Amino acid sequence: MKRILITGANRGYGLALAHAFSHSGYALYLVVRSEASREVLLLCFPNACILVEDVVSDGYEARLNDWLRSVTLDVVINNAGVGAKAPTLTSTTTGDLRRTFDTNCVGVLSTVKGSLAALLRNQSAMIINISSRRGSLTMQSQLAAKGSGCSYAYRISKAAQNMLTLCLADELEESRIKVVSVHPGRLLTKMAASDACLSPEASAQKLVNLVEDNAFCTRDFIDLEDESRLPW
Repeated sequence: MKRILITGANRGYGLALAHAFSHSGYALYLVVRSEASREVLLLCFPNACILVEDVVSDGYEARLNDWLRSVTLDVVINNAGVGAKAPTLTSTTTGDLRRTFDTNCVGVLSTVKGSLAALLRNQSAMIINISSRRGSLTMQSQLAAKGSGCSYAYRISKAAQNMLTLCLADELEESRIKVVSVHPGRLLTKMAASDACLSPEASAQKLVNLVEDNAFCTRDFIDLEDESRLPW
């Protein structure tokens, strides 16, 4: 049985991913921030292994590594993320930026480090970072986000996460671990953009299909709406 780790799995896109991969026969290793979330998830996935941790907490990396000590992982999905509501210089605070960057970028780094031994036990593992079209520097330079209302903090943190993806891809390629970024589409969630049109469930199934079809190449940045490649 294949094994998958998903962070931020208790709601929204993370929950949709858990359902989709569970239906495809994957054993679930889920990371959530509260005991209440763990209890609710166990009602849906009674066989899931669930770690209650915040991806930005001190000691998270070490506790994750210990939790996975005897596990071989096929896939890690870095889904945990936060947004902000400050689309201008005046409204953006350094606190917004630190909080968003810590979750959307530093938390991804900690998750990869904490799960790396479990990934290395596999001969063909994969790391999937849930990014955003708003993290594309090329699209930003082409004014794609101008007037969108998307916050400085979210765009900056996702751009940093994309660079982390490429750094990881460079280092882990020799270990046969694929590292990719995915824009899940314009999802109809609480963090939805004004042009949102895709359900989390539909997007999650698209991701399952691509993983099962071995359709990803390391360093891909894929838009799940149409499965096209996005510019970094």
